[in-house]
Amino acid sequence: MTESLNQSLLALALDIAKSTSEILVNQRPENMAYESKSTPVDLVTEMDKAAERHIVQRVKDVRPNDSFLGEEGTALPPENPSNVKWIIDPIDGTVNYFYNHPYWAISIGVEVDGEIQVGVVAAPLLHETFYAIKGGGAFVLHDGVKKKLQTNSGASIEKALLSTGFGYDAERRKKQGALLAEMVVIARDVRRAGAAALDFCYVAAGRLDAYYEFGLYPWDFAAGSLIVTEAGGRVGGLAGDKLGGDWSLAANADLFDEVDQLVTKLSKKYF
Repeated sequence: MTESLNQSLLALALDIAKSTSEILVNQRPENMAYESKSTPVDLVTEMDKAAERHIVQRVKDVRPNDSFLGEEGTALPPENPSNVKWIIDPIDGTVNYFYNHPYWAISIGVEVDGEIQVGVVAAPLLHETFYAIKGGGAFVLHDGVKKKLQTNSGASIEKALLSTGFGYDAERRKKQGALLAEMVVIARDVRRAGAAALDFCYVAAGRLDAYYEFGLYPWDFAAGSLIVTEAGGRVGGLAGDKLGGDWSLAANADLFDEVDQLVTKLSKKYF
């Protein structure tokens, strides 16, 4: 029963990601309306809201009793909730989307009985959709061609390509920048591309060795974390903390502990 449910949830999530991608690409206005959220640089656009409404409605059309947790405020449970919750970020990387930078994605994680069972991350302008089902491996569709994902193996942090991100609060950014200044002279290099869900997927695909960030939310990592673990990687917080506590970390299995120890040490210095 669980396997067939997960397969049907995956099929629905993939279909919704596709239709949402079409809306965000084809209906993107030239002069986009937006608002500021937590700070002036933290944007939410009219398309974030439209995409989240679309995702929620598509799910409700098929599964009216499922619950939602969405970045743009969709959280109200139905009267008779099922054991399924959809954790969605309609545009992960809103600033990138606003500037028409291609590194943004739709992130859909599906939780059953409190555990993520399905993850889909679609990057329309990169022509890629990453997905995983619990116990079934992780894959990427690139222009319709399916490939199994596998994280890198080995490598010390000195030979590792890392990624990170910054919050929107100025004081937090100062701390993150100070930590980064030390990290960048230790690792092979560090990237900051601006979409957490895709950073998780790039670890899964072996395009990054590790990713760390302070202050993520469930919609940032629900889908991507499953994709990493199904590709053979590890996810978590620092020093044994849970994923999505203060810190979130994803890495290939051989490198995880070393990155964990370094970021833990530096976080104590700056946070």
